[in-house]
Amino acid sequence: MSLTQIGPVYSGRASAVRAGEVVLSLVASGLVGMQGWTGVRRLQHPYDRSLQLGLDRLAALCVRAGRDAPVGVQDLVGVWCAERPVDSWPLEFDADAQVDGERLLIGGEPSEFCLEWAVSAQDVVSEVHEGTLVKEIKKMAAQLGRPELYARWRLFVTEHAVLGPDEFMAAKNAVLDVPQWATWMEESYGRVTAEVTLGGRVAVCGGCGQWVAPRADGRVRCGVWRCARRADLPEPVWVEAQGARRLEPELVRFVALPGAPELDLARRLAARGARVVLYPKLDALDLVAVWPNGFSVGVDVKDWRSPYLLARRIKTFPTWGTDDPHAYSRGFLVVPHDRLRANRSYVKILTRRSEALRAQPQIEVVSDRDLVASCPDLGTLGEVVCGP
Repeated sequence: MSLTQIGPVYSGRASAVRAGEVVLSLVASGLVGMQGWTGVRRLQHPYDRSLQLGLDRLAALCVRAGRDAPVGVQDLVGVWCAERPVDSWPLEFDADAQVDGERLLIGGEPSEFCLEWAVSAQDVVSEVHEGTLVKEIKKMAAQLGRPELYARWRLFVTEHAVLGPDEFMAAKNAVLDVPQWATWMEESYGRVTAEVTLGGRVAVCGGCGQWVAPRADGRVRCGVWRCARRADLPEPVWVEAQGARRLEPELVRFVALPGAPELDLARRLAARGARVVLYPKLDALDLVAVWPNGFSVGVDVKDWRSPYLLARRIKTFPTWGTDDPHAYSRGFLVVPHDRLRANRSYVKILTRRSEALRAQPQIEVVSDRDLVASCPDLGTLGEVVCGP
């Protein structure tokens, strides 16, 4: 194998850590690229380019460390990714990355650890579709002076994974005074193809609410990590595939799945009497909630396994004047309770690693349970709205 086009030679601890992270991100991204939405395909050429690049860099580092390198992509995927924990690879990582015992493939599917590292690598297809569509919707909503349109679109796609023909037509006609809305629906939902159906129907997961493609053996089991590890996962709901539309895979991954905990938190707060505005100012925050007693909070919800990777994704919270309709008294970064319970170092690593949190020490990291409990329940029902 030629090692002449591997990339720069790294020296020093910091450079070695960067080199390790590049390899891990490339390999993880390549595995997810092979997986798509239906599971890792049978090994065949051509491989995802990220996987080959990761293999090349890993091989170079193995040679440098005097270790045996993977013998091709099949060895990398079938042995290194499926059987060997990442901390046994000849790579260096920061302790806060918490790679000990982590594998990239579990049961032939990318692990949650793998999925999060893959997100940090560029996904060209998803960037072109999801990124471009989201930017277009935000731009048009701003030009029309209707910022709530973006929130309304995002809420809709989060709640609707599969639409029958009549439902899809109703969705396209839901905002008749904005002709672009129908185009947004067309670009958000693709036709249900044969490979995602079973017996003329498409399955919708009873846990996350997203469509699930059957595996090669005909089994239907959601690949979303939270669903995959649930012993009490509800049976899927089946929808007739004839004429149906399903949410585009990249929107499932980057909009609907992250949107689920945001919407869940909003509804739990509203049940205690809060008025919750979703995605104010074109997603400057996930939500702003006003308690029944008038206290207001600005919230971003982040459901990540790795605080080390999440720290790179946190943006500075916006500051708005007291006369702004979305002004808030305190800001909270909310992480699901089970993430904090499973990792006692989560908040410490997150606050240590995040430049945004260090710049705004008044922003508090709390669990979803704690935030909901802090909202006084006066026995009145609140509401979840999309603006203004």
